Amino acid sequence: MSNEPAAVPPPPTVTPRVRTTGEDLYLEVVLNGSSTEKLVHFIHRGETLCATARDLRDLGFILPPGDGERCLPDIQELRYTYDVRLQRVDIQVPNARLQLSTHILNRQERPALRATSGTGVLLNYDIYAAHGGGEGNISGLAELRGFSEGLGVLSTTSLTRRYQSHGAGWRGDSVRLDTQWRLSFPDRAQVLTIGDTFTGYLAWTRATRIGGIAYGTDFATQPYRVTTPLPQFFGEATAPSSVELYIDGVRQYSGKVPAGPFQLTAVPGIDQAGQAQVVLTDALGRSSTVTFPFYAARQLLRQGLDDWSVELGTVRRAYGIDSFAYGDAPVGSATWRHGVTDTLTLESHAEAGDGRGTAGAGGVWNPVGAHVLNASLSMSRGGGMQYGLGYAWNGHYMNAAIDTLRGDARYRDVAAGYGSPPPRVSDRALIGFNVRESSFGANLVRLRYSGQPISRYAGLFALRNIGRGVSLSASYNRNLDDASDRSFFIGVTLALDRRATLSASMQRDRERAFGVVDASRAIDGDGGFGWHVQGRSGADAGGLGEVGWLGNRGQLTVGASDVGPSSYSYADANGAIVLMGGHVFAARRIDDAFALVTTEGAADVPVLLENRRTGVTDSRGLLLVSRLNAYQDNRLAIDPLDLPADDRVQRVEATIAPADRSGVMVRFPVKRVRAALVTLVDESGVPLPVGSTVAAGGGGNAIVGYDGMVYLDNLEGSTILDVGIQGGGHCEATLDYPPHARNLPDLGPLACRARAP
Repeated sequence: MSNEPAAVPPPPTVTPRVRTTGEDLYLEVVLNGSSTEKLVHFIHRGETLCATARDLRDLGFILPPGDGERCLPDIQELRYTYDVRLQRVDIQVPNARLQLSTHILNRQERPALRATSGTGVLLNYDIYAAHGGGEGNISGLAELRGFSEGLGVLSTTSLTRRYQSHGAGWRGDSVRLDTQWRLSFPDRAQVLTIGDTFTGYLAWTRATRIGGIAYGTDFATQPYRVTTPLPQFFGEATAPSSVELYIDGVRQYSGKVPAGPFQLTAVPGIDQAGQAQVVLTDALGRSSTVTFPFYAARQLLRQGLDDWSVELGTVRRAYGIDSFAYGDAPVGSATWRHGVTDTLTLESHAEAGDGRGTAGAGGVWNPVGAHVLNASLSMSRGGGMQYGLGYAWNGHYMNAAIDTLRGDARYRDVAAGYGSPPPRVSDRALIGFNVRESSFGANLVRLRYSGQPISRYAGLFALRNIGRGVSLSASYNRNLDDASDRSFFIGVTLALDRRATLSASMQRDRERAFGVVDASRAIDGDGGFGWHVQGRSGADAGGLGEVGWLGNRGQLTVGASDVGPSSYSYADANGAIVLMGGHVFAARRIDDAFALVTTEGAADVPVLLENRRTGVTDSRGLLLVSRLNAYQDNRLAIDPLDLPADDRVQRVEATIAPADRSGVMVRFPVKRVRAALVTLVDESGVPLPVGSTVAAGGGGNAIVGYDGMVYLDNLEGSTILDVGIQGGGHCEATLDYPPHARNLPDLGPLACRARAP
């Protein structure tokens, strides 16, 4: 009789019941072709399976009140098959007798990785120099940025200029532009800014540059959060099926759905109207197609979502001229948007300071289809009023919009005290058509400021893609109040390849007419060379030429221009200098986030960003990768194929989410092991048998392969090898590892001498 304990079955997913008459079974349940991944307690009586009403309700069955036992044959329209071998019951029942949860397909929102940051300092620079005709200038734009985990980002920007004119020496000045400390709270999608910033604004208000404090919503900290309403399709599958979603004929999603209700989200382009098709195909190949129109508008907020900000400070004056000119009076501002429903978003804005103030409210409404209406009403201190109305329609082949914003002479916002007042009249109308490969349309703008005559401008435009990389474009613009103020443009563009283009155009601006022939090859985002040449005829005859280079350490552009009366040569250099982890790096300009990759000293290791090679580690085992997106998932990896055979890598890829404009350290530890291929022979020189075991230095056993070869690692300078010979017996050999060995040396043959019994 065996003393081994009996195998323990997996625990049921429901509470075990008190045994009643019949055979107790715990069966896997397959419902309408889909596994429920549940073990349910059944009572087997003859050919009948019974279960409690509670367990059946947990599976989704709609049953009369009561917790008693229910036998499957007693449920109307239910069929089942009991598989004794698999201990599984397959149940088929109409969906009308089930209350199933809705399966969400093509889910757009997903949690983002926790944003992290290292500690470091970064300097972005852009230096431009030009000289010609006895004049010259040098300017430098710099951004100094410091960052640390949990402490946010402190940054300042400045502009330094030196210039030379005829008959005078070099002169220059420097001006501070913006200085701010910014602390983000990604879990709440909110940001605190102290220093130079802007007040919040809406389509019917004006932003004001201030120095002070601002706090509010920033959805950029949650990049995978859907903030606008998306069209959704609700359906029901009677059996496990495949689902496909097409947007204007292009497949956007393909997946599987179990029997029951499901929800499918369409993701159209911004402000797009069109047709969506859902194709449902069951296991028998039967297909059904449902077509529905949709419209998406970025002006709308999803139902229940809020977007707000509050600011307090003083108005920045003479920006770009004076480094520290601020107003004396404090100003405050608050802006709020709320998604009441997926088709209605309410807006409000209030500001006050320096004897002025405004308060107003508005809304954006999508009543039906692709129609969007907006309206606003705002009052200012002193009785001034401003109102706005607008309508937009975006169809598949046509779009149109008309809006107006009007205020009386007494309407003054805070910005009016430091610059021009808001316009008295601002009207805009446009219409556009998209027909096959052509786009064309017209626009009209009407603008009037207090004390000035009204300005009216009209324009026509057309674009046609002929094919094979050739496109034609034309435009005509005219001041309706001054017949001489008009311009006309017509051009053709040819794409030579993915990066090179050739274009020719003719333009007339007032009384000046000229032609331009232009050829360029853009610099690839991964780096390399690019160039640009241009020739001009007519009023400004001449030409220019330039060449540029982009690498991981910066960008350099040099060129010369001889257009009209002006002739000069120029050069531009931009990039970044980074101090992080105790090391200094030169890099291309970094406007967003970056990573410092370390392989713990292993040099010349290729590093991949989103499966694209971005560089190799230097002699210190470091590489700065500059093209990362803050708060988003960025996949970094190393290619271990080029590593020596005696190097071990703990991991080869990592997905990271850097914080706002920060750098993060990414470690791929590469450990060098003292390893070798050793050939073992017996005392007569015959290779040891295959399958013999080798213990080196008390570690785990290694197995001898063909020709007496065995792989050993973690070797010391001198190691005793204890060998268990296949077939019986033991022997010992002494291995002396070379002190400067690399790349898995072949050692031996080593004689393994029999060990005394």
